[in-house]
Amino acid sequence: RFQLNETAIQVMELAPPYVQTHLTGEHQASDPMAMPLDEFIAEVMDIIQTNPQAEEILVQRVEMLRFAESGGREKYRKFYKEMNDGFTKARAGVF
Repeated sequence: RFQLNETAIQVMELAPPYVQTHLTGEHQASDPMAMPLDEFIAEVMDIIQTNPQAEEILVQRVEMLRFAESGGREKYRKFYKEMNDGFTKARAGVF
């Protein structure tokens, strides 16, 4: 973004959450913890249409990841544990 700031090119950084795709394998495409791809695309397009000058595109599901450290160490540890416990259950087929 910095390297292009004095050009006519607009850079928008897109930070996706865990999305239902085949990126890491079949399990991700059906993982209920992952955001459905169509919902992700719809929310991204809404953000871009609402704020065409946005430098960072953050869907609601990724905000906790993006700002996890701002709540302090204990809040981050709790979030990290909950997120990883969920991934462990999903991989074991326990939803």
